[in-house]
Amino acid sequence: MGFLNDAKSDMLKDEAAKAYEKGRKVFTPFLNMPATQRNASSSIDAWAEMIEAVEAEGWTLAEWSVGLDAKGKPQAYPLFRRN
Repeated sequence: MGFLNDAKSDMLKDEAAKAYEKGRKVFTPFLNMPATQRNASSSIDAWAEMIEAVEAEGWTLAEWSVGLDAKGKPQAYPLFRRN
């Protein structure tokens, strides 16, 4: 992972832990397309790393949708659940 991706993953991991501490049953972050992602059809490693960081906190990815931000770049909306 790169420094920036590490920071984003760490931030999401912290937010996921806080959501659990507050008693949340769902966690709903959003993931921006990395600025370094140039190809429209390729693996988005930064998103995978962020999902893995949240799942390491005990959450499970349950739903996924993707839309476009104001600049037309993909933005993901994962929904994580916890029992």
